[in-house]
Formats: sequence, C-alpha cells, structure tokens
Amino acid sequence: MTGDERDGQGPATTYYPMNVQLRGRLAVVVGGGEVALRKVRGLLAAEARIRLVCPHLEGELLHLAEGGRVEWLPRLYAEGDLKGAFMAFAATNDRAVQAVVQREAMRHGVLLNSADDPAGSDFHVPAHFRRGAMLITVSTGGGSPALAKVVRERLEEEIGPGYGAVVDLLARIRQCLVDGSGDGAAEHGEIFRSLLHQGLVAKVLAGDWFELQMLLLRELPEQVDAVALVRDFLDSHDSPAE
Repeated sequence: MTGDERDGQGPATTYYPMNVQLRGRLAVVVGGGEVALRKVRGLLAAEARIRLVCPHLEGELLHLAEGGRVEWLPRLYAEGDLKGAFMAFAATNDRAVQAVVQREAMRHGVLLNSADDPAGSDFHVPAHFRRGAMLITVSTGGGSPALAKVVRERLEEEIGPGYGAVVDLLARIRQCLVDGSGDGAAEHGEIFRSLLHQGLVAKVLAGDWFELQMLLLRELPEQVDAVALVRDFLDSHDSPAE
C-alpha cells in the first residue's frame, strides 16, 4: 500500500480476504478503552502474544494484565513499542498518538488498524462469529461497521451452533478420504457435493444419526469405515445438534 493510499488520498482499496495465523505472533494494542478491549479479546482467542500500551487500565483489561495474559506497558506510547510486532491496533482517543503509531507502523512494515481512520488502516477486522472451526465474517471495507453488524446478526440467527458439529463431521470425512481412499481432489469433491446435496447438513442438525450413517455407507468408498466414523463423531459430541 502506498503512502497516499494509506492516508486515504488514493483510489478506493479492494481488500484481499484471508484468515491469518497469529499464534505466538506479537500484536500491539495502543489504548485501554472498550475498543482496545474488543481487540484484545479477539487476539487472545487467536493465541497471539499481546503488548498493551496504556497509562491506566481498569476492569477486564487490568485483570488480564495482572494475570499475565498480556504484556502491559503502563505509560504513554513511545517510539520502539512496535518493535518485533506483526500487527498493531491504534485504539486511543488522541489523534496525535494515533498519528505517531501510524508513522512508526509504516516505517517498520507493521500491519496497522487505526480505530479512527479506516482509510489509513492496512486492514479491518470484520464483524464475525464462530461455529466450531467455521469462521463467518462480514466486511464493508470499513465503510459501515453498523451494516456489517446487522448482517452478522442475521447470519448468526440462520447459522446456528449445530453447524459446528457439521464442520467437525465433514473434517473427519475429509481426513478419512485423504488417509484411505487413494482418490484425488476431484473425486473427493464429487463425494462432498453428493453428501451435501443429499442432506447431510439437515441430518446432523436434526440428530438423525441412522439416516446419516446410511448416507455415509452409500456414498463413501468401501475402505472408509462409515460406522466407526459416525460412532467416533457421536462419542466426541454430547449433543452435536444443539
């Protein structure tokens, strides 16, 4: 991203969608308010290392700092606080501090999200929710977080918690095919399309385990033990459709 584009003076940005592995990587959060708290919660869920820069903390953020969940620098932001960082969040209500963080992020090649400057940010955190291993996100490119939230809430109602079990089952099936079928990606794709077309999702959500097992016995290669697959799946989920 060029300097002009980062300052919001260039053409409209088309963002590249991706999921980023943050486990063990350093993320710096500058600020100690509600916005900073939301960022910290998300980073903790992603198992990132977190450096929090803020003179004063209270509530949940203070509890996290005192418990060693985050590294806390109890002072104003200073040059060098982004050292070793993969990404940073500027989440203060001080525009001068925000600008300093932005300049240092550009200088060191640190990906930046600036709470008060969507056009000057390298990335945006989309509205999102999880269903097991499935992550559903909605982004307006920073144009309207309120709209993204409304759409996310609508999807959250339609895609219930049971989808976490669906994703787990499909992952187990995929692993069985990779380990034992000997077929290629194209053949595996056909199997999954057939399973989904014949209602695998509805059967899991309804808890119709007999029909699910019959479906897998019909559609999976003989070398895949469909009975054991369903048994192991059910053993790992007390009530997967709930």
